[in-house]
Amino acid sequence: MKVRLERVREMLKRTLGEIIRRDFPPGDAGLITVNDVLVSADLKEAKAYVGVVGKAEAKKRAMKLLQDKRGQVQFELGRAIVLR
Repeated sequence: MKVRLERVREMLKRTLGEIIRRDFPPGDAGLITVNDVLVSADLKEAKAYVGVVGKAEAKKRAMKLLQDKRGQVQFELGRAIVLR
């Protein structure tokens, strides 16, 4: 993997983890962690893999919560990361 892609991937992973930690406290939805982020070669798309620590019901609530707040998370991520 190229160095730039690796740096962008790590930056996305770290920033997304901070956003999730700040906006999704480990309450009903369990503890949400960012396991990995895959970035396309042209940096236009990224796919984040998350894990949820908790019972099966908590995992379902966490995934629903992430889907419902997806736009907000994308907005904050786009505002926090500036690529030159």
